[in-house]
Amino acid sequence: MARMFSLKVTGVLAAAAFIFLVFPTAPAKAQDLDMKQIFRCQAKDKAGIAHCDKSREVILNNCTTCHVFVAIVVQQFDKAGWDGLFDRHKGRAAQLNDAQLEDIKSYLVANFNPKLEPPEVPPELLKEWTAY
Repeated sequence: MARMFSLKVTGVLAAAAFIFLVFPTAPAKAQDLDMKQIFRCQAKDKAGIAHCDKSREVILNNCTTCHVFVAIVVQQFDKAGWDGLFDRHKGRAAQLNDAQLEDIKSYLVANFNPKLEPPEVPPELLKEWTAY
């Protein structure tokens, strides 16, 4: 019984290896993205840059569990717009404390607002999100 299972697993692995050798896949474009460029930082001082880095990390490690990052960076809300979005997301970010939420909200208000153009995002990623 164990030998038969082992032969089946070996056969599946061999078939998978064959497929990847015969039909090579293109590298994922997301690997080529500079997230510091996309999640930009208008701050020029050390403390401001550290705030951007910390906020970017919290966003990427939490918000993107539900949706792609594109939905975050292409929206250019003023403070009231970001406040409204955060109000609608309250129950979805229970793992974040109030200080973390305020940090990322202030980061988004400063870096993704109507005065700034949205960052450049590959067109294929723009197809993957829906507006709020």
